[in-house]
Amino acid sequence: MSQVKTGVDMKTVFVLALLALIGWTSPSFSQATNASLIGNYVVTGTEADGKPYDGPGPLAITMDKNGALELKWDGGKYVGIGQVIGNQLAIASAAEGRVIIGIMDIKPDGSLEGKWWRRTDPGTKGTEVWKKK
Repeated sequence: MSQVKTGVDMKTVFVLALLALIGWTSPSFSQATNASLIGNYVVTGTEADGKPYDGPGPLAITMDKNGALELKWDGGKYVGIGQVIGNQLAIASAAEGRVIIGIMDIKPDGSLEGKWWRRTDPGTKGTEVWKKK
């Protein structure tokens, strides 16, 4: 495992603190919980440059023994963790050695929709929509 530079650690801490603040100040309709998101989803979206994904892909959400959500895209090819804050899901993952963060809005129908950013990727147009199977 390679060492992460302190600047990246501080940026990650800042972003997660910001996510927490956003979640606590957002209006709520019915509070989602980590447990309510467990299941299998179909994911569609766009890359950071705005190009659409090649097609839909699978996402499985389970709960770790510590209560955090475990996220596995494409059969575990990409993995991450998540935490519900209000009606949003804050996610952190890694793909091909690069850190990814995302903020997903939890919709009343149980789907999730949001944006993601990957370290060193040009562009800020990464989006995903998760629909429960």
